[in-house]
Amino acid sequence: MQAFLWLLLALDCGQLAFALVALARGRRSNRAGAPSHARYSYQHSALLATGSVILAAPIVLGLAGAIGERTAVYTALALELVVFPLAWKALGRFDTEHQARRPA
Repeated sequence: MQAFLWLLLALDCGQLAFALVALARGRRSNRAGAPSHARYSYQHSALLATGSVILAAPIVLGLAGAIGERTAVYTALALELVVFPLAWKALGRFDTEHQARRPA
């Protein structure tokens, strides 16, 4: 179980890295004069970073021994099953708002 927790933590770190990439993309878009794309990128970055932190919490607690490893794995997987569809909907909403703001 501990190896699986480390794998999940590595995936969360990867998600956080993608959040930083989206943040950098937003800054580039903002400097390039594309405020709609910048806003979309910032929203995407915040979504990824928030999800990464929330999903990493039970994993870190499990690795630290504060909760059992099995409990940490099951909690992390349950959170993923609940949060992923909500994040997918939010990302779709961000894209719809971005498309509506774009000049024709």
